[in-house]
Amino acid sequence: MSFDFNPKSGINRYGFKVRNRDNGIFHAIYFLDKLTGSLLLSKEYSNVNDFSLDVDLIGGFLSALDLFIKEVKIGRNPDEIQEINFRETRILYERIGRLLVVAITKKVDLPVERKVLHKIVIDFYNRFEVSINKFNGHIEPSILKYKKRLENTNINNLFSQLYRF
Repeated sequence: MSFDFNPKSGINRYGFKVRNRDNGIFHAIYFLDKLTGSLLLSKEYSNVNDFSLDVDLIGGFLSALDLFIKEVKIGRNPDEIQEINFRETRILYERIGRLLVVAITKKVDLPVERKVLHKIVIDFYNRFEVSINKFNGHIEPSILKYKKRLENTNINNLFSQLYRF
């Protein structure tokens, strides 16, 4: 599914907003508790002149979409979303235990985008596995402090190293 954006269409009322453009590969990453759909942490990386999502809306939507697809059973096993593709943007899903991580990226190189996301997911999960597995609706301050680590990590450099620019 894709559509053209008209900045005069009043899209802000739906929780979207327009932001400035930059050349980052990753636009945003959302860390969710898979069981409750609660947003644990989010980080926006780029100032794209595309859609920026209201973090209060995105967590529930991405989690609900994941649960919906699991309910659509083809054969004996439920399916899982791996990615959603748009014309120039991709939404990647990665899961480990109760953790669901969703990244919004530019379409550049899917295997490399997945490697970068996987590195971030493993780092986050290894640091907060106990907190994630015992999550009861209260987000621990240590998880919130991880946002600083994400801010200090140049994801686009990590992408460049894997892509060998």
